[in-house]
Amino acid sequence: MKRFSCIFVVVFLVLAAWPANNISSAQDIGLGLRAGTTGIGGELGFSITPRLIIRGHFTAISQTVKEEEVGDDPKMLGSGKAKTGAIMGFLDFHPFGNSFRLTVGAGKNQFDVSASVVPAENVCFGDKNQQGVCDGKEMTPERLGTLSANVTYPSSIHPYAGIGFGNLAYGRSTVTFLFDAGVTYAGSPEITLTNDGLFSPTTTTENVQTLNDGIESFKWYPVVSLGLGFRF
Repeated sequence: MKRFSCIFVVVFLVLAAWPANNISSAQDIGLGLRAGTTGIGGELGFSITPRLIIRGHFTAISQTVKEEEVGDDPKMLGSGKAKTGAIMGFLDFHPFGNSFRLTVGAGKNQFDVSASVVPAENVCFGDKNQQGVCDGKEMTPERLGTLSANVTYPSSIHPYAGIGFGNLAYGRSTVTFLFDAGVTYAGSPEITLTNDGLFSPTTTTENVQTLNDGIESFKWYPVVSLGLGFRF
């Protein structure tokens, strides 16, 4: 976060040093409402010049799944929570003086997924006879324990590059349409596994490394969003 803070310090110093006559000719401010792949939220924009806009952006969304039956044999109870969002700073450049723009930025992707499963009944390790009695070893849910998994992006700074339409903080009309399409480099996600019972062998370093190798290619996070901007 220190590097992220330095970015905003530099932007602040640039604005403080900008000639007063330039700022006075473009003092428009814009407030935007957004919905997209990083969630729902808003942003605040300031025009440095008619073609150069800075924006602060925040979005978030989460979904929770309470205990539900997963599978038939054995029956398992699963629950989970998925959250995504972003805290970003953007610099928009409108090269042709119209709504089209090029955007670069940096910030933090708030992606986080967690899930857990626990047996809903005793589990038979072996065959069952015709009466449904386990001929092998039978384990209780308490003995097997709860297996939990968590997926996060540990990188602290996520750069962004993209294109879009709509000038949030400069223009004649009060309302403007906003569209963005780009990509954030989030780095490799990481999976962590924990267990408080006999499922613990699945949380060994070797198994976790195999899972992480399987999702290593998901370093790029696509960003697409729509919104409305209101200029003041």
